[in-house]
Amino acid sequence: MKKKTIAIVAHDAGGLGGMEVHLNEMIMRLKEDYQVTVVASTLNITNPEGITFIKIPVVTRPVPVKMILFAILASLRLLFVKRHILHTTGAIVFNRADFSTVHFCHSGYLKATGDSRAKGEVSRLRKLNSRAASFIARTMERIVYRPSRTRKLLAVSNRVRKEILEDFPYTYEQVGHLPNGVNIQKFIPHNAGAKKDLRKQYGVSEEGTVLLFMGGDWPLKGLDLAIKAFNQIAGRIPGLYLLVVGKGDQEAYQKLVSPEFQGRVRFAGKQPEPHHWFGMSDIFVFPSSYETFSLVVHEAAAAGLVVVSTKVGGVEDLITHHVNGLLVNRNADEIASTLIDVLSDMERYRVYGKRARIQVEELTWDNMYRELLGHYDLSEQRHKERGIVVRI
Repeated sequence: MKKKTIAIVAHDAGGLGGMEVHLNEMIMRLKEDYQVTVVASTLNITNPEGITFIKIPVVTRPVPVKMILFAILASLRLLFVKRHILHTTGAIVFNRADFSTVHFCHSGYLKATGDSRAKGEVSRLRKLNSRAASFIARTMERIVYRPSRTRKLLAVSNRVRKEILEDFPYTYEQVGHLPNGVNIQKFIPHNAGAKKDLRKQYGVSEEGTVLLFMGGDWPLKGLDLAIKAFNQIAGRIPGLYLLVVGKGDQEAYQKLVSPEFQGRVRFAGKQPEPHHWFGMSDIFVFPSSYETFSLVVHEAAAAGLVVVSTKVGGVEDLITHHVNGLLVNRNADEIASTLIDVLSDMERYRVYGKRARIQVEELTWDNMYRELLGHYDLSEQRHKERGIVVRI
């Protein structure tokens, strides 16, 4: 029996970000059951064999230009792509789609934060770039997020689902819940010996306690607050270190570190093996102003770290305060106070990490794929293939 064809549309399919990892894991499984066509600017998945890749050539910078070009070029190209199901990744093309996975609701983000990403940018040019990208994204949402254009939306967290229902004309049944999965075989708890081995491998102090901050978009995710909290407590705890993994304006944020603690804060940049950095750490600090799912928090939980995070999307579905983690307000003083409590009784709080690991074990990629197939009710997808057949 001939496999049905699913067209997946994304700016970038595969890579290191949460959305990119999600695409990689879903595409790798989909290709076993369907004929998969990927329409994207880049394809960077584990094994692309058997996948039809249609490259949309666009500039990578500035981001607003990339968004506009991709929307136009990909929409035109999709007119010539035969498929049974069109599944997009957000509001990025104008074509009618069957499904769209919503990793980030720009309308909800603006309501929740007042655009903290743009406010947190250092340079005026970056502020302008961020605001332009946000405006384009919200405009696309208003155009695309309508049942007549996108039949069903799949939200990665209950927070995103709530935002969609508040801002767009969908019923509860038309907005599904499809969380990201977690690779629980890769992200695992490490004992003291294994932590030391990893620290030695990466040139991190083998002794002491390591705080970890991981992610890009530092203004949004609150790296400044993590550093300010570290500055407050590092003098009281000589063996405390802070690792910052991810891409951002290192020069600007390095200046936030108190001079006497410069040697105890390491900016490691974007890392190809993030599970190693979780493995060598003890506490995960994540004072983000807005998240939709936050894969890194789930990976930290899978690694058994003590999670100290703000109550943002996805996190509130996973972490129960003082049960399997700690929820804090977006305030450096409160973060510092909470860290002092944890550091004063690490053995007690390590139990939180163990509970978080148990909580996240149900969110495997295989389980999430089965949920996706549940949304693909193929009995309702027996319409004719769409797209123009071009014969040369």
